[in-house]
Amino acid sequence: MRMPSSSLQHTYRLVLADDDRGTARTIEFDANCADSALYLAQRQCGGRQAELFEDERSLGKLQCAQNGGFWLLSASGAAADHG
Repeated sequence: MRMPSSSLQHTYRLVLADDDRGTARTIEFDANCADSALYLAQRQCGGRQAELFEDERSLGKLQCAQNGGFWLLSASGAAADHG
């Protein structure tokens, strides 16, 4: 028996700080999973560091390597405190 696909949507937010590569920017969208947020970050963030939130909860900071192919991930301050 095939399980129905989940239609649960989450609100994701990518927050980019003001840095030497660009101005502060926030990108918000709804999606089923964080994969969509990573895809958008790779396309929109241009190698800049961003903090990723899912439904107001920080998932951590991320940066796509400039040459592509892998992500650099680190815990947000709040996540690190709960470590």
